[in-house]
Amino acid sequence: MEFTAGATLLKHARSGWEVHIVHLTLGEKGNPQLSPEEYGAQKRKEAEEAAKILQATPHFLPYRDGELTVSDEIARELARLLRELQPQVVITHWRESIHSDHTATHYLTHRAIFMAANPHFDLEGLPPVRGVRLYYAENWEDAENFRPFVYVDISDVFADWERAFKCFAIGRGEGGFPYWDWYQARTRIRGIEIGVQYAQAFAVDEWRMRQKRDLL
Repeated sequence: MEFTAGATLLKHARSGWEVHIVHLTLGEKGNPQLSPEEYGAQKRKEAEEAAKILQATPHFLPYRDGELTVSDEIARELARLLRELQPQVVITHWRESIHSDHTATHYLTHRAIFMAANPHFDLEGLPPVRGVRLYYAENWEDAENFRPFVYVDISDVFADWERAFKCFAIGRGEGGFPYWDWYQARTRIRGIEIGVQYAQAFAVDEWRMRQKRDLL
């Protein structure tokens, strides 16, 4: 989320929003040289450092990298957190991904929002959420059939987003994929599309692609 929507989160934080980042896993199995325990500790520290720059509060759920399943047990835990936070906006993964955890997260988020909004689910007595607006972030692993619909001009927060991005070793290029190059290029392209320097783009469900006009 720091990579796909970090600049957007920071822009909202600077506008007075309360921002939270929920980590379902630490991505602890992503380093061939380090054990999951070692890399998990590193990734958590990196996420905490990035969150400070993005003015966000991080939350870490206890699920293991590569092992997420679409289950009501996990959805219920996420729903409980949503009721606690009472979000107006949720950003998550697009539904089509080469990473199974991302696909699972997409469907878990849908299920959790439903459970959090329905008052007949008892979640520790917490009040239901209302009117959550759901967006899907642009991610190189979730690119298939991703159709951007909402663009956020991030030009004014770009430099601080880069600082947060590079809190992560993989964001600094210490891995097998040029993360910063991809996301920097993508935000520049999205910026060109709307006539600004840099932008982050988000998809929405097709039923939300409706605009009411009295006249064209």
